[in-house]
Amino acid sequence: CITAMSQTCYSLDAPIQNTLKPGKDDKNGDTMYDLVECKVDDSEYQKLQRSLMKDHLVDTIKRYLSPHEVDILLLRYGLMDERTLPHGFSGPLTIAEVSRLVGLKPDKVRRMINNSLRHLRPLIAAEWEDFESVLE
Repeated sequence: CITAMSQTCYSLDAPIQNTLKPGKDDKNGDTMYDLVECKVDDSEYQKLQRSLMKDHLVDTIKRYLSPHEVDILLLRYGLMDERTLPHGFSGPLTIAEVSRLVGLKPDKVRRMINNSLRHLRPLIAAEWEDFESVLE
């Protein structure tokens, strides 16, 4: 307790004085706060936010569409976990690639995607309205 009481306290607003610094009469106004100011790396936060939004979007799609329609949309727009895709496929796939994976003709896949999106639009518009500001 005596050791703690004998410690020197410093104010974050106190100017920093460095006698070894050339031009020490320079009044640039550096303070302790400038040294210990927290620099936040937003990249990890943004990755986590995108991952959570992706999971929420997939859950929302699964609520309203059949499993086959969900798989086609996830493949087409790159929302499917890449570990579950066959070797050589990653990210958003073309309609031709999706049709090869699911065993349907490209025109049928295109129609299913359009019908699914047309079906989803009015159902999830209100739910995803709040996310528009985050996506911009």
